[in-house]
Amino acid sequence: MKLHLVLGCWGREHEGFTVCHGAQNKVLDLTAQTERNTAIADHLDSHCYLYDRPLYRNVHTALYTLQGKFSENGKPIFNKTLFKLIEHFCLMHAKCGTFLRLEMKETE
Repeated sequence: MKLHLVLGCWGREHEGFTVCHGAQNKVLDLTAQTERNTAIADHLDSHCYLYDRPLYRNVHTALYTLQGKFSENGKPIFNKTLFKLIEHFCLMHAKCGTFLRLEMKETE
C-alpha cells in the first residue's frame, strides 16, 4: 500500500469568476516503512488525527512542525525548494481553504 501526505486547497469562485479550481499535491511519500516514516506517521495520527480526517486548520504549522521535528542533518523532510513552494502554496491558497490529508492506495 502506498501512503502519501497530500497538501491541497478547495478552490475558490467569486461572482462566477473562478479564482482557483482547487489543487492537490503529494508532498511526502510515507510508503517505506522506515523508522523516520513511522515516527512521522505516528505524529500525524496522534497530533493531527490525519488517519481519522483531513486537517483544515493550521496546515502550515503542521508542515513546519514536521520539517523542524523530523529533519535530520543533511536529510530534511522537505528539500529547500519544496518547502518554499509549500509555504508559498499555503499563503497563496489561504482564501481557498487549505487542507492536509493522507492518501492511501493499493499498489498496482
